[in-house]
Amino acid sequence: MVEQVTGHPAADWATSDALVVEQSRGVVPASSWLIDAARSASRSARVLQLLTPEHSGLTYPMELLLRDAGAEWIVQEDDERFRRGFDGVPSRWNGTRFVRDPDRPSPPPAESAITSGDLEVRITTVHPAAEPVRFGAGAEAALRALTGREPTGWGNAEPVTRPWSADELTWHCRNRAPGRTQVIVAGHGVVGQVHVSPADAGTIEETKLSGPAVGTLRPEQADALAERLAASARMMLVAVHPGRRGGVRSSEPSRPALPYGLLVGQEMVAARGTVHAGQAPAARVVGFGSGDRSAVWCVLNGGRRPPYEQLSDVLRHFALPDTL
Repeated sequence: MVEQVTGHPAADWATSDALVVEQSRGVVPASSWLIDAARSASRSARVLQLLTPEHSGLTYPMELLLRDAGAEWIVQEDDERFRRGFDGVPSRWNGTRFVRDPDRPSPPPAESAITSGDLEVRITTVHPAAEPVRFGAGAEAALRALTGREPTGWGNAEPVTRPWSADELTWHCRNRAPGRTQVIVAGHGVVGQVHVSPADAGTIEETKLSGPAVGTLRPEQADALAERLAASARMMLVAVHPGRRGGVRSSEPSRPALPYGLLVGQEMVAARGTVHAGQAPAARVVGFGSGDRSAVWCVLNGGRRPPYEQLSDVLRHFALPDTL
Protein backbone atom coordinates (compact mmCIF):
# COMPACT_ATOMS: atom_id res chain seq x y z
CA MET A 1 0.00 0.00 0.00
CA VAL A 2 2.13 2.87 1.36
CA GLU A 3 5.12 3.31 3.59
CA GLN A 4 4.24 2.39 7.15
CA VAL A 5 3.91 5.41 9.45
CA THR A 6 3.65 5.64 13.23
CA GLY A 7 1.60 8.85 13.39
CA HIS A 8 -0.89 7.25 15.78
CA PRO A 9 -0.43 4.11 17.89
CA ALA A 10 -3.56 2.46 16.46
CA ALA A 11 -2.84 3.32 12.82
CA ASP A 12 -1.06 0.74 10.65
CA TRP A 13 -0.87 3.05 7.65
CA ALA A 14 -1.03 6.81 7.30
CA THR A 15 -1.23 9.01 4.22
CA SER A 16 -2.21 12.59 3.52
CA ASP A 17 -5.82 11.43 3.10
CA ALA A 18 -6.35 8.59 5.55
CA LEU A 19 -5.42 6.76 8.71
CA VAL A 20 -5.84 3.03 8.06
CA VAL A 21 -6.28 0.70 11.03
CA GLU A 22 -6.10 -3.04 10.41
CA GLN A 23 -8.03 -5.38 12.71
CA SER A 24 -8.25 -9.14 12.24
CA ARG A 25 -10.22 -10.11 15.34
CA GLY A 26 -13.67 -11.69 15.04
CA VAL A 27 -15.43 -8.77 16.76
CA VAL A 28 -13.98 -5.26 16.70
CA PRO A 29 -15.03 -3.13 19.72
CA ALA A 30 -14.88 0.63 20.21
CA SER A 31 -11.62 0.49 22.14
CA SER A 32 -9.98 3.58 23.59
CA TRP A 33 -7.27 3.36 20.92
CA LEU A 34 -9.75 3.33 18.05
CA ILE A 35 -11.76 6.16 19.59
CA ASP A 36 -8.58 8.23 19.83
CA ALA A 37 -7.60 7.27 16.28
CA ALA A 38 -10.93 8.62 15.03
CA ARG A 39 -10.29 11.90 16.85
CA SER A 40 -6.76 12.08 15.46
CA ALA A 41 -8.03 11.55 11.91
CA SER A 42 -10.62 14.29 12.37
CA ARG A 43 -8.08 16.75 13.78
CA SER A 44 -5.76 16.16 10.82
CA ALA A 45 -8.59 16.42 8.23
CA ARG A 46 -8.14 12.78 7.22
CA VAL A 47 -10.60 9.89 7.09
CA LEU A 48 -10.27 6.89 9.39
CA GLN A 49 -10.57 3.64 7.45
CA LEU A 50 -10.96 0.42 9.41
CA LEU A 51 -9.71 -2.57 7.41
CA THR A 52 -10.90 -6.05 8.42
CA PRO A 53 -11.28 -9.53 6.88
CA GLU A 54 -14.74 -10.76 5.89
CA HIS A 55 -15.22 -12.79 9.06
CA SER A 56 -14.93 -9.75 11.32
CA GLY A 57 -17.92 -7.95 12.79
CA LEU A 58 -18.37 -4.68 14.65
CA THR A 59 -19.98 -3.99 17.99
CA TYR A 60 -22.79 -1.45 17.89
CA PRO A 61 -20.68 1.25 19.65
CA MET A 62 -17.94 0.67 17.06
CA GLU A 63 -20.50 0.99 14.29
CA LEU A 64 -21.73 4.27 15.79
CA LEU A 65 -18.15 5.52 16.21
CA LEU A 66 -17.43 5.04 12.50
CA ARG A 67 -20.66 6.75 11.46
CA ASP A 68 -20.26 9.68 13.87
CA ALA A 69 -16.64 10.22 12.81
CA GLY A 70 -17.38 10.01 9.08
CA ALA A 71 -15.07 6.99 9.02
CA GLU A 72 -15.30 3.94 6.76
CA TRP A 73 -15.30 0.18 7.22
CA ILE A 74 -13.33 -1.57 4.48
CA VAL A 75 -13.58 -5.34 4.12
CA GLN A 76 -10.82 -7.31 2.41
CA GLU A 77 -12.28 -10.18 0.36
CA ASP A 78 -8.94 -11.42 -1.01
CA ASP A 79 -5.52 -10.03 -1.91
CA GLU A 80 -6.91 -7.77 -4.62
CA ARG A 81 -10.58 -7.24 -3.78
CA PHE A 82 -12.02 -4.86 -1.21
CA ARG A 83 -15.48 -3.49 -0.44
CA ARG A 84 -17.18 -1.24 2.07
CA GLY A 85 -18.55 -3.15 5.04
CA PHE A 86 -21.88 -1.40 5.54
CA ASP A 87 -23.21 -1.29 1.97
CA GLY A 88 -20.93 -3.64 0.02
CA VAL A 89 -19.77 -1.00 -2.46
CA PRO A 90 -16.60 -2.31 -4.20
CA SER A 91 -13.46 -0.38 -3.29
CA ARG A 92 -9.85 -0.08 -4.40
CA TRP A 93 -6.68 1.52 -3.08
CA ASN A 94 -5.78 4.70 -5.01
CA GLY A 95 -2.42 5.32 -3.37
CA THR A 96 -3.63 7.43 -0.44
CA ARG A 97 -6.95 5.87 0.61
CA PHE A 98 -9.66 3.35 -0.31
CA VAL A 99 -12.15 4.74 -2.81
CA ARG A 100 -15.09 3.37 -4.77
CA ASP A 101 -14.13 1.00 -7.61
CA PRO A 102 -16.18 2.06 -10.66
CA ASP A 103 -15.25 -1.11 -12.57
CA ARG A 104 -17.13 -3.44 -10.21
CA PRO A 105 -20.91 -3.41 -9.69
CA SER A 106 -22.39 -3.12 -6.21
CA PRO A 107 -24.22 -6.25 -4.98
CA PRO A 108 -27.87 -5.86 -3.96
CA PRO A 109 -28.40 -5.89 -0.18
CA ALA A 110 -30.10 -8.88 1.36
CA GLU A 111 -33.85 -8.54 1.78
CA SER A 112 -34.81 -7.60 5.32
CA ALA A 113 -37.64 -8.93 7.45
CA ILE A 114 -39.04 -7.64 10.70
CA THR A 115 -38.77 -11.17 12.11
CA SER A 116 -34.95 -11.41 12.15
CA GLY A 117 -32.09 -9.35 13.54
CA ASP A 118 -31.50 -7.28 16.66
CA LEU A 119 -33.82 -4.65 18.04
CA GLU A 120 -32.66 -1.06 17.75
CA VAL A 121 -34.00 1.68 20.04
CA ARG A 122 -33.27 5.39 19.59
CA ILE A 123 -34.53 7.84 22.20
CA THR A 124 -34.21 11.63 22.02
CA THR A 125 -34.89 13.64 25.19
CA VAL A 126 -34.67 17.41 25.61
CA HIS A 127 -33.88 18.51 29.18
CA PRO A 128 -34.95 22.15 29.82
CA ALA A 129 -32.21 24.31 31.30
CA ALA A 130 -34.32 25.36 34.29
CA GLU A 131 -35.20 21.83 35.41
CA PRO A 132 -33.14 19.23 37.32
CA VAL A 133 -31.57 16.70 34.99
CA ARG A 134 -30.78 13.01 35.39
CA PHE A 135 -29.12 11.41 32.41
CA GLY A 136 -29.50 7.69 31.71
CA ALA A 137 -33.22 7.41 32.52
CA GLY A 138 -34.04 6.54 28.91
CA ALA A 139 -31.44 3.78 28.88
CA GLU A 140 -32.80 2.42 32.16
CA ALA A 141 -36.39 2.39 30.86
CA ALA A 142 -35.39 0.71 27.62
CA LEU A 143 -33.28 -1.97 29.33
CA ARG A 144 -36.11 -2.78 31.74
CA ALA A 145 -38.52 -3.17 28.81
CA LEU A 146 -36.08 -5.17 26.68
CA THR A 147 -34.50 -7.40 29.33
CA GLY A 148 -36.38 -6.91 32.58
CA ARG A 149 -33.18 -5.58 34.17
CA GLU A 150 -31.31 -2.31 34.52
CA PRO A 151 -28.06 -1.55 32.65
CA THR A 152 -24.99 -3.28 34.04
CA GLY A 153 -22.29 -0.73 33.26
CA TRP A 154 -21.02 2.29 31.40
CA GLY A 155 -17.72 3.78 30.28
CA ASN A 156 -15.88 5.83 27.69
CA ALA A 157 -14.81 2.79 25.65
CA GLU A 158 -15.33 -0.95 25.30
CA PRO A 159 -15.29 -2.94 27.42
CA VAL A 160 -17.16 -0.75 29.89
CA THR A 161 -15.49 -0.69 33.29
CA ARG A 162 -17.85 1.20 35.60
CA PRO A 163 -20.90 -0.34 37.31
CA TRP A 164 -24.14 1.28 36.23
CA SER A 165 -25.05 4.45 38.07
CA ALA A 166 -27.24 7.13 36.52
CA ASP A 167 -26.03 9.54 39.21
CA GLU A 168 -22.38 9.01 38.28
CA LEU A 169 -23.23 9.26 34.58
CA THR A 170 -25.03 12.55 35.23
CA TRP A 171 -22.07 13.92 37.18
CA HIS A 172 -19.71 12.85 34.39
CA CYS A 173 -21.77 14.67 31.74
CA ARG A 174 -22.20 17.79 33.87
CA ASN A 175 -18.48 17.90 34.54
CA ARG A 176 -17.83 18.09 30.79
CA ALA A 177 -20.51 20.69 30.06
CA PRO A 178 -20.94 22.71 27.96
CA GLY A 179 -19.05 20.33 25.70
CA ARG A 180 -20.48 17.17 24.18
CA THR A 181 -20.25 13.91 26.09
CA GLN A 182 -20.52 10.42 24.64
CA VAL A 183 -20.44 7.24 26.70
CA ILE A 184 -21.09 3.55 26.11
CA VAL A 185 -23.77 1.71 28.09
CA ALA A 186 -24.20 -2.04 28.41
CA GLY A 187 -26.77 -4.45 29.77
CA HIS A 188 -27.84 -8.08 29.48
CA GLY A 189 -27.67 -8.67 25.72
CA VAL A 190 -27.90 -4.94 25.00
CA VAL A 191 -25.19 -2.39 24.20
CA GLY A 192 -25.30 1.18 23.01
CA GLN A 193 -24.46 4.80 23.50
CA VAL A 194 -25.66 7.88 25.39
CA HIS A 195 -24.76 11.19 23.75
CA VAL A 196 -25.30 14.48 25.57
CA SER A 197 -24.97 17.85 23.83
CA PRO A 198 -25.92 21.47 24.61
CA ALA A 199 -28.91 23.16 22.96
CA ASP A 200 -30.49 26.61 23.07
CA ALA A 201 -33.25 25.46 25.42
CA GLY A 202 -31.16 23.14 27.58
CA THR A 203 -29.53 19.78 26.87
CA ILE A 204 -30.25 17.06 24.32
CA GLU A 205 -29.76 13.44 25.38
CA GLU A 206 -29.68 10.84 22.62
CA THR A 207 -29.78 7.17 23.59
CA LYS A 208 -29.06 4.48 21.00
CA LEU A 209 -29.30 0.80 21.93
CA SER A 210 -29.00 -2.49 20.07
CA GLY A 211 -30.31 -5.88 21.18
CA PRO A 212 -31.68 -8.29 22.10
CA ALA A 213 -33.04 -10.34 19.18
CA VAL A 214 -36.39 -9.21 17.83
CA GLY A 215 -38.17 -12.42 18.81
CA THR A 216 -37.62 -11.73 22.51
CA LEU A 217 -39.80 -8.59 22.59
CA ARG A 218 -43.58 -8.87 22.60
CA PRO A 219 -45.68 -6.04 21.11
CA GLU A 220 -47.11 -5.20 24.50
CA GLN A 221 -43.57 -4.67 25.84
CA ALA A 222 -42.88 -2.12 23.12
CA ASP A 223 -46.19 -0.43 23.93
CA ALA A 224 -45.26 -0.32 27.62
CA LEU A 225 -41.88 1.25 26.82
CA ALA A 226 -43.58 3.91 24.70
CA GLU A 227 -46.02 4.66 27.52
CA ARG A 228 -43.18 4.85 30.04
CA LEU A 229 -41.31 7.43 27.93
CA ALA A 230 -44.34 9.36 26.66
CA ALA A 231 -44.02 12.07 29.32
CA SER A 232 -40.26 12.63 28.92
CA ALA A 233 -38.99 11.70 25.44
CA ARG A 234 -39.23 14.01 22.48
CA MET A 235 -39.10 11.00 20.18
CA MET A 236 -38.37 7.28 20.21
CA LEU A 237 -37.84 4.97 17.24
CA VAL A 238 -37.97 1.19 17.66
CA ALA A 239 -36.64 -0.79 14.71
CA VAL A 240 -35.16 -4.15 13.71
CA HIS A 241 -31.72 -4.28 12.10
CA PRO A 242 -31.37 -7.40 9.91
CA GLY A 243 -27.57 -7.11 9.69
CA ARG A 244 -26.96 -7.07 13.42
CA ARG A 245 -27.22 -10.16 15.63
CA GLY A 246 -26.09 -10.59 19.20
CA GLY A 247 -25.01 -6.95 19.21
CA VAL A 248 -22.57 -7.52 16.33
CA ARG A 249 -22.88 -6.09 12.81
CA SER A 250 -21.72 -8.58 10.18
CA SER A 251 -19.83 -7.50 7.07
CA GLU A 252 -22.59 -8.86 4.83
CA PRO A 253 -24.36 -5.91 3.18
CA SER A 254 -27.87 -5.37 4.51
CA ARG A 255 -30.66 -2.86 4.28
CA PRO A 256 -31.11 -0.18 6.97
CA ALA A 257 -33.00 -0.92 10.15
CA LEU A 258 -36.65 -1.76 9.50
CA PRO A 259 -38.84 0.60 11.58
CA TYR A 260 -41.39 -0.92 13.94
CA GLY A 261 -42.79 2.07 15.83
CA LEU A 262 -42.31 5.79 16.41
CA LEU A 263 -43.17 7.64 19.62
CA VAL A 264 -43.96 11.31 19.02
CA GLY A 265 -43.60 13.30 22.23
CA GLN A 266 -45.78 15.89 23.90
CA GLU A 267 -44.13 18.99 22.44
CA MET A 268 -44.67 17.89 18.85
CA VAL A 269 -48.21 16.65 19.47
CA ALA A 270 -49.16 19.92 21.17
CA ALA A 271 -47.89 21.92 18.19
CA ARG A 272 -50.75 20.64 16.00
CA GLY A 273 -53.19 19.19 18.48
CA THR A 274 -54.36 15.73 19.55
CA VAL A 275 -56.90 15.36 16.73
CA HIS A 276 -54.15 15.81 14.15
CA ALA A 277 -51.90 13.42 16.06
CA GLY A 278 -54.60 10.75 16.18
CA GLN A 279 -54.83 10.89 12.39
CA ALA A 280 -51.20 9.87 11.90
CA PRO A 281 -50.92 7.52 8.87
CA ALA A 282 -49.67 4.45 10.75
CA ALA A 283 -50.98 0.90 11.04
CA ARG A 284 -51.89 1.57 14.68
CA VAL A 285 -51.90 4.82 16.68
CA VAL A 286 -52.01 4.77 20.49
CA GLY A 287 -52.41 7.95 22.53
CA PHE A 288 -50.93 8.56 25.98
CA GLY A 289 -51.88 11.43 28.29
CA SER A 290 -54.44 14.15 27.58
CA GLY A 291 -54.66 17.71 26.31
CA ASP A 292 -51.34 19.52 25.93
CA ARG A 293 -49.58 16.64 27.69
CA SER A 294 -50.40 14.02 25.05
CA ALA A 295 -48.02 11.79 23.09
CA VAL A 296 -48.72 9.21 20.39
CA TRP A 297 -47.17 5.81 19.66
CA CYS A 298 -47.34 5.03 15.93
CA VAL A 299 -46.92 1.32 15.23
CA LEU A 300 -45.68 0.72 11.69
CA ASN A 301 -45.79 -3.07 11.61
CA GLY A 302 -48.80 -4.08 9.50
CA GLY A 303 -51.07 -2.05 7.30
CA ARG A 304 -51.12 -1.72 3.52
CA ARG A 305 -47.86 0.20 3.15
CA PRO A 306 -44.36 -1.07 4.05
CA PRO A 307 -42.86 0.17 7.34
CA TYR A 308 -40.32 2.43 5.58
CA GLU A 309 -43.11 4.24 3.72
CA GLN A 310 -45.28 4.49 6.81
CA LEU A 311 -42.40 6.04 8.75
CA SER A 312 -41.89 8.67 6.02
CA ASP A 313 -45.63 9.39 6.03
CA VAL A 314 -45.71 9.82 9.82
CA LEU A 315 -42.67 12.09 9.80
CA ARG A 316 -44.27 14.29 7.14
CA HIS A 317 -47.52 14.29 9.12
CA PHE A 318 -45.70 15.88 12.07
CA ALA A 319 -43.44 18.04 9.86
CA LEU A 320 -40.35 16.21 11.07
CA PRO A 321 -37.15 15.70 9.03
CA ASP A 322 -36.99 12.42 7.15
CA THR A 323 -33.49 11.68 8.45
CA LEU A 324 -33.86 9.75 11.71
